[in-house]
Amino acid sequence: MAIVTFWNSTDEQCGTTSGAIAFATQVAIEHNIKVLLISTSFNERLIKDSFWKEKKKSAFSFLAGNNSALDNNGVEGLDRVIRSNKVSPEIIKDYTQVVLSGRFEILLGLEDSRGQYDLIKERYSQIISLAGKYYDLVVVDLDNQVGNQTVVDILKGSDIIVSMVSQRAKQIEKLQEMINKRDLLKKENTIITLGRYMEGTKYNAKNISRNLLKTRDLVNTIPYNNLFFEATQEATVIDLFLNLTKIKDKDTNYFFVQEIKRLYETIQLKLSMKQNMI
Repeated sequence: MAIVTFWNSTDEQCGTTSGAIAFATQVAIEHNIKVLLISTSFNERLIKDSFWKEKKKSAFSFLAGNNSALDNNGVEGLDRVIRSNKVSPEIIKDYTQVVLSGRFEILLGLEDSRGQYDLIKERYSQIISLAGKYYDLVVVDLDNQVGNQTVVDILKGSDIIVSMVSQRAKQIEKLQEMINKRDLLKKENTIITLGRYMEGTKYNAKNISRNLLKTRDLVNTIPYNNLFFEATQEATVIDLFLNLTKIKDKDTNYFFVQEIKRLYETIQLKLSMKQNMI
C-alpha cells in the first residue's frame, strides 16, 4: 500500500492534476489493485469533468430532491465522520465515487463553500493516511492552497512524491536545488517529472537529464496528448485509456502511454529501494 503525491512546488502551470488523472487511470486499468485518486483542491473541476458529465437539473428535480451521487461531496461527509472519532480506513469507500468497481475510486474536492473548505483542508493529511491503510495505491493531487503546514504534512506522509515541473531550465534547476537542500523533498522518494512534456525541443528529456540533472537516468515525463486533453473536457478519460490498451508501437499515442507506464515502473523501483533500506 503506497501513497503517491503529485505536487508542483511553483506557481507555474505544468499539468499536475491532469498528470495525476492520467497516472491513476492507467494504473487502475493495467494492474489488479485498488486505486484511489484524491483531490485536495477547492472548486477544481478537472477531475470531476474527466469522468462524469454534469446533468442539467430541472426545477422539478430540484423540488423533488432527486440529487445524483455526485451532488454529495465525499470530503465534507468524511470530515464529519473524522471529527466524530467514528472512523476506520474502510469507511473512506463510503464517500468516494466509483469509476471502475473494485479497481478505481475518486474522492472529489470540495466545491462552492470556501469557508467549509478552510475548515476541512487541515484534515486532508489524516484522510490520506487513512486511505493508505485501505487502498493499494493512493494518488494525491496536492494543491498548495491547502496551506503550508498541510502541504508539509502530506509530503512527509507520502511514500513517493512526483514533483511536477514545466519543461523550463530555470524551474528544473530550482527544483533540483530544493531536493539537494532536503528541506521538503529528498532524492530517495522524489521523482522529478516533466508535465505537459513535448519531445521536439532542445529541452527534451535526454538533454535535461544529462545537462541539467547530471544523471544517466532519463527524467520521467507525462507528455502532452491531444486525445487526453479532449477526454478531460468530455468525461471520456476512462474510455480513452481502455482504448489505448490496444495500441501498437507505431501509433502516435504510444509514447504517451509508455511514459506513464515508465513512471509507474520508476515508482515501483523507488518503493523497493526504500523497503530494502528498512
